[in-house]
Amino acid sequence: MTVKGESIGYLAISENANEIRTAINERKNFTIRTAFVFAIVIFIFSLVLNKYFLKPIKNLVEYTKIIKEKSKQKSNIENLKKRNDEIGTLSKSLDDMTNELYKRINIAENFSTDLVHEIRNPLASLKSASEIISETEDQDKREKLVKILSHDVERIERLITDYSQMLKDEVALSTEKMNKIDLISIVQSVVEDFNNIYIEKRGIKTELITDNSIKEFKILGIENRIEQILANLLENAISFSKDNQKIIVEVQKNQNDQVILKVIDRGQGFREKKLNKIFDRFYSDRPDKFGKHSGLGLNIVKNLVELHGGIIAASNNTDQRGARIEIAFPKV
Repeated sequence: MTVKGESIGYLAISENANEIRTAINERKNFTIRTAFVFAIVIFIFSLVLNKYFLKPIKNLVEYTKIIKEKSKQKSNIENLKKRNDEIGTLSKSLDDMTNELYKRINIAENFSTDLVHEIRNPLASLKSASEIISETEDQDKREKLVKILSHDVERIERLITDYSQMLKDEVALSTEKMNKIDLISIVQSVVEDFNNIYIEKRGIKTELITDNSIKEFKILGIENRIEQILANLLENAISFSKDNQKIIVEVQKNQNDQVILKVIDRGQGFREKKLNKIFDRFYSDRPDKFGKHSGLGLNIVKNLVELHGGIIAASNNTDQRGARIEIAFPKV
């Protein structure tokens, strides 16, 4: 206290120190408890993150390494596929992609093996015929050997051409998209093209038969692939038909509203007991037309039909004259 500039006394204010210590301790304890709880939460979260996310991802990485290194080590991809979350979906996609890749590799390997085998046969025949033709002086025998040589060369050429086409199709099909298309317009176009060629050339006419009461025959497909399917079937039918015969192409709908495409010829028909064999790769039981068939044509058709979700079947006509191929496209 100050009077006339001079200090004459002091005022002291005090507080119990125990209360301050108590407040400080409470805040300290609160901070420690909060840090402890936070540490427990982080620890639990780490365990959950490791168990349900990091470890499965690590297992997926290990799975890809097993595939890359072609190891026989077992993976737990099947357990991961059972999960009902994004990890499970990813695992399924990865496993499906891997299986599809292996499937394609096996198909490519088998196809290459079959192709080498198929080419080796005419090559062996070419070699034998060429050795004999150089030693014989019989004109008739030489002419027969020349025909054999010609057929074998055609066979090899056809194999290479069709194989090349299959490779192109594999690449193209991965980029092409399906759309709603009218089958009847495509069939009319292909039939007209074949008539322009073969009516004058061999007197073979292709006739289109359809139900005029139905205006459209819509299917889900790729237009140029549908053209390829019909063109291959017509070429096959024409090659086994005699001159001046007729080939029928029918387009109709069945009771399930599926669009049905039939190609019917009046040739020699199928001699096979198991008609499904004619769609096998490199299968061709037609010795008189050996050079004109690679055994890939109907196999290509079958693959394209299945790509469109359709079903293809072969049969002989009921009157034992000629054969028919029937394709059922799924309802749009």
